[in-house]
Amino acid sequence: MNSEKCDFILNQYLMLDKNERVPLRLSLHLLFCKKCRNQIKMLRFAEEKIASPLSMPSPVTDETIQKIMDSVSPEMYKKMQKKPVPLVSWIIGGIVLIFLPLISIRSISLMNSRTLSMTYALLIAFCITAYCTVFVFGNIDAFIKKISGKPAA
Repeated sequence: MNSEKCDFILNQYLMLDKNERVPLRLSLHLLFCKKCRNQIKMLRFAEEKIASPLSMPSPVTDETIQKIMDSVSPEMYKKMQKKPVPLVSWIIGGIVLIFLPLISIRSISLMNSRTLSMTYALLIAFCITAYCTVFVFGNIDAFIKKISGKPAA
């Protein structure tokens, strides 16, 4: 068959959606053209192989992941493993965040300004919410390990 016609037919076939009915014109060409039939069989075989799950020769452990990351990008893996803020600093910051508002609330209540008190309370609420959000997202891996039952690193 004509190479240009075969290329056109294969392009038309590849433009079909998955499980879409093959038009009669394409079916007739595939019926008589062994080259196109073989190419489509190879494409189907390749698709089946790609769609099948990968077999991993080694178990997925922390050591395996570390070896792979060290070979791919060691500086990025070291950066990912480093905790930017230690847990002790988070605890101290939380305690300070709790006690500082208590001290200043007393001085604001002496001013007898309801608007100032409400504004200050909203500011404290925002700071505590932001602190908790940053704490959780900064330590999300520890929370995931705790929920899944794995020991935290």
